[in-house]
Amino acid sequence: MKGANKQGLPNDQIKIHTVLLLMLLSCFWGGNAVAMKIALNYMEPFILAGLRFAIGAMVIALWSVFNGIEVKPKRCEIIHLIIISLLFATQICTFNLGSKYTQAGRTSLFINTHPFFVSLIAHFLIPNDRLSIRKLAGLILAFVGIFVVMRDKIGMDSFRVTGDIIILISGFVLGILGVYTKILVQRINAYKLLLWQMIFSLVPFFGLSLIFERSSPYTISANLIIALLYQGIVVGGFSFVAWTLLLKRHSASKVSAFLFATPLFGVGLSSFILHEAITPYLTFGAIFVAAGIYVVNKSKS
Repeated sequence: MKGANKQGLPNDQIKIHTVLLLMLLSCFWGGNAVAMKIALNYMEPFILAGLRFAIGAMVIALWSVFNGIEVKPKRCEIIHLIIISLLFATQICTFNLGSKYTQAGRTSLFINTHPFFVSLIAHFLIPNDRLSIRKLAGLILAFVGIFVVMRDKIGMDSFRVTGDIIILISGFVLGILGVYTKILVQRINAYKLLLWQMIFSLVPFFGLSLIFERSSPYTISANLIIALLYQGIVVGGFSFVAWTLLLKRHSASKVSAFLFATPLFGVGLSSFILHEAITPYLTFGAIFVAAGIYVVNKSKS
């Protein structure tokens, strides 16, 4: 059948249950910034990263063993796994650190700029992945959204501005990570790639915590445990596995278009759970960024 995938299903045949799953994943990813903001009330950012991905690595390892997926790295793969782990650790550390200083809604919005950085970087590094008029339009929409949010003066202070900038840097690093992952996934299976980048990144996470957070107090609470389990199991484990399975059955451009909902869920959940104010600037900025994500990822058909 023309245009069919390995399972024999046309790539454009996205049914209602798939749409619902994509919306659920967008909601889970949108809630990640909220969970991090809650966890930061009880523990410092680097140790949180280490604990979160120790949990996530266990989930991916168990899934791989259960499904008979080979995750032992080959000698020629180790250098690439170390490089991607360093990028991964940098992205997570900046995300956690930036989350400490700005609002969860803004964190969710700024971190979701990464598809645009992917498009820009891929244009120069990946053949047949050039910027088109459609992608440029999406980029313009997104950066208009960022400009609008940056204009918001409510709660403006040096710490929030610092947090916003750090999260944008995290989004940029996530874009680099996305492009490098696109290149590596052609020769290393996705489960192996994620598992080992989590495992290797534990060294800088716990190392940085030992250097900078050794004297910082922390409190074990139900909220902290729930936030960690949410980030490690729901986001780091379930969401990745579900996303990987969706990409096996459908065109990446089709399913990625639904990621436009992620910053909207992030802003909504930050208001609902953390009672953060939803200002007109934040609302219109989120709409522009969401529209940009949709336009960049939307299939030509």
